Amino acid sequence: MSELDRPLNSLGDEQLTVSNVAVGLTLPAGARRAVIQVKTAAIYFTEDGGTPASNNGLTAVAEDVLEYLGADYRTVLTNFKAIRQSADASLNVLYYD
Repeated sequence: MSELDRPLNSLGDEQLTVSNVAVGLTLPAGARRAVIQVKTAAIYFTEDGGTPASNNGLTAVAEDVLEYLGADYRTVLTNFKAIRQSADASLNVLYYD
């Protein structure tokens, strides 16, 4: 069994407000996987460390769930940034080893 095939251990959670300045995640030590739920409003996001905007990155709308499971996503999560599309949004994030 691969180390990433074993059951997930929760390492914590985070709630972020996404406004007109790009924000990143604050990973707990050992975090390699996460689930991010977009709440209240749409966002633009990037996973490469670039600054998200209408012409750079992907869109996620309210109630979308971004799953980073099944592999080691530490680099992607470290580089993740989000910015609001029009109204402030919030993200609920669960972190796993």
